[in-house]
Amino acid sequence: MKFLRRSGYLVVLLGLAAAYGFFGVFQIGPSEEGVVLRLGRYVRTVTEGPHWHALGIETVERRLVAVEREEFGFRTITVGPPAQYEDVPDERLMLTGDANLVDVEFVVRYQISDLAAWQFNVADGRGVIRDAAQAAIREVVATHPIDEVLTGGRTAIALATRDLLQKVLDAYGAGVRVLAVQLQEVEPPDPVKDSFRDVASAQQDRERTILEAQGYHDQIVPRARGEKEALINAAQAYREQRVLAAKGESDRFLALLTEYRKAPEVTRERLYIETLETILPGMDKVIIEGGTGDNLLPYLPLGRKGRSQ
Repeated sequence: MKFLRRSGYLVVLLGLAAAYGFFGVFQIGPSEEGVVLRLGRYVRTVTEGPHWHALGIETVERRLVAVEREEFGFRTITVGPPAQYEDVPDERLMLTGDANLVDVEFVVRYQISDLAAWQFNVADGRGVIRDAAQAAIREVVATHPIDEVLTGGRTAIALATRDLLQKVLDAYGAGVRVLAVQLQEVEPPDPVKDSFRDVASAQQDRERTILEAQGYHDQIVPRARGEKEALINAAQAYREQRVLAAKGESDRFLALLTEYRKAPEVTRERLYIETLETILPGMDKVIIEGGTGDNLLPYLPLGRKGRSQ
């Protein structure tokens, strides 16, 4: 009997131990992490899969660690379609570096990187993120003029805000990784919106005029350069031609001078004959034999008007 009684106690104890062990098993799902607390103090962080904890001594706190977002300047009421939003003006009005007001709506995307730090280092993690994000973007916007905030500087502002926000959250030990800061609507406040649109339109007209002028410049300057080169080349060719012609005349004259010095009478006679050969073919000529026309009246070219011989 004692043996049976002892065996029964052992079975009961083993059953209780098995039940204790079985009910101590818990499951962590995908995109989820858990922190195990022993008598209220942090022990470890567990990730996806089955785990075990001591019932009555240890407790488990679970949390999704997927990508989350915080909206500033607006709230999404329904995702639609069509989507519906609610404005929150107090969150979006900011001061730029050149003392202008601007409305900025933005979104912060983040993910919990250290669940234990998120659970125990900050009392209100979401509130810390919202306060730090608004402080960070206001600080960054205050270093840029309004033209950059409204146009080409938006990407730089978003990146600088993300880096500054991450730095602040790391200093708090919040256990959060900031994935992105996205600027949604960036525009001047309603009372001056029309004036800013006029300025933006004027700037666009200015840019268009500059581009048109640059295009005209790019068209005209190469043509003018080509014409300049053509004129220079023509002038150089003309110069070479004139120099060569002058040099040829000079060489011919020097050759004649050399021959003249050798035989002046012969050279003079030859030059005389060559000159007559050049002049006479284009003239009207009357040839009178010597001695026969001494008593005649001077020859008058009667009836020869308009004729050549």
